[in-house]
Amino acid sequence: MGLVARLLAPGIFGADMDDMGQPLALHPEEEIFAAKAAPKRRRDFVLGRACARAALAGLGHGDAMIGMGEGGAPLWPQGIVGSITHTSIYAAALAAEARLFSGIGVDAERVGGVTEELWPRLFGSAERDHLMGFDGASRAILATVIFSAKEACYKAWAMKGALAFRDIHIAPEAGGFTATRSGEILRGRTVVEGDLVLTAAWF
Repeated sequence: MGLVARLLAPGIFGADMDDMGQPLALHPEEEIFAAKAAPKRRRDFVLGRACARAALAGLGHGDAMIGMGEGGAPLWPQGIVGSITHTSIYAAALAAEARLFSGIGVDAERVGGVTEELWPRLFGSAERDHLMGFDGASRAILATVIFSAKEACYKAWAMKGALAFRDIHIAPEAGGFTATRSGEILRGRTVVEGDLVLTAAWF
């Protein structure tokens, strides 16, 4: 276990993986979900499912089939909540018992994709003002953290449809963040290593 270990809380199991071209196999019943995917998309799917199964192993479900629900969201075994993410040559997953957690979200991003041209669509005025207080390199990292935190919260809250980025408000903190949406509050954790940002949230 690598970077994801720095995000875990008691009761949450996680796994992550760098894509080194290692051989990986899908559960036979998952093949249908990737049968028509392009090679890169299939590889991302396989990496994510491998991480998910490794996380589930800590809960006694290491051989479970992970289905696919609305919008491509993973369908976890009964009594389990979890989340999967992947970005360039990296994937991660978190899982926990539903009796302990109502929702979990994890997201991985590479720094550099959240350019200032995208800010008006992704961030509210308070978030943009906060970002402007940092220099170029730090600003790029923080913009990625805020974007990733929104993605993680979207998954944790099990929101549907297009991600309304500006409906989720992120206040970064040391090692984490606080998210608010329509009066709801969700706290999460963040870790940055090189150009990789990993965020997680749960409740």
